[in-house]
Amino acid sequence: KDSLNKRDAETMTASVKMLFGFQISKIAKIAFRSALLSAPTVRLVEGYFKCDLQCSSDQLRNLYAVLSKRRGIVLSDEVVEGTDLFIISALLPVVMSSGFSTELLSKTSGAATAPLLSFSHWSVLKTDPFWRPTTEEERDEHGESYASYERDIKGNIGRCYIDDVRKRKGLAIEEKLVVNAEKQRTLKRNK
Repeated sequence: KDSLNKRDAETMTASVKMLFGFQISKIAKIAFRSALLSAPTVRLVEGYFKCDLQCSSDQLRNLYAVLSKRRGIVLSDEVVEGTDLFIISALLPVVMSSGFSTELLSKTSGAATAPLLSFSHWSVLKTDPFWRPTTEEERDEHGESYASYERDIKGNIGRCYIDDVRKRKGLAIEEKLVVNAEKQRTLKRNK
């Protein structure tokens, strides 16, 4: 049923040899996209850094605030005996690590050390980036506005990642260009 016989394989090989390079890439793009979208669940994979930090006890609250803002997960925190220093071990998403050390040092007034980041693991994001409410219960729970771009982009991390990549590549995304249009502004001068 899913396997090809020898004649079908020879026919496909002969037809592929007749195609030009751009046609092969276009066919491959269509095949990969349809395979991705026909999967029962679409998930993104996200890399994590293991982050080792030291901070004094008076700035520990600010360190936790920076970690939670960047979706960091604290694994352990230990007190160094005889001092007011804490050694914190945390996981930080690779995407959120850009500018982490400068923000950490500015928020803790230099009380935290520069983080030691080392790659830890890959993790699958739990949310489907293309999810929309379909059943009546989902619409009641999330509301009709969940299908709109503003609500979706705030709660769906996978969707945020896809849209960031699409913006960087110059591709179209689902966003409203005019959010609050009360009146039209003209650039022409009135005489």
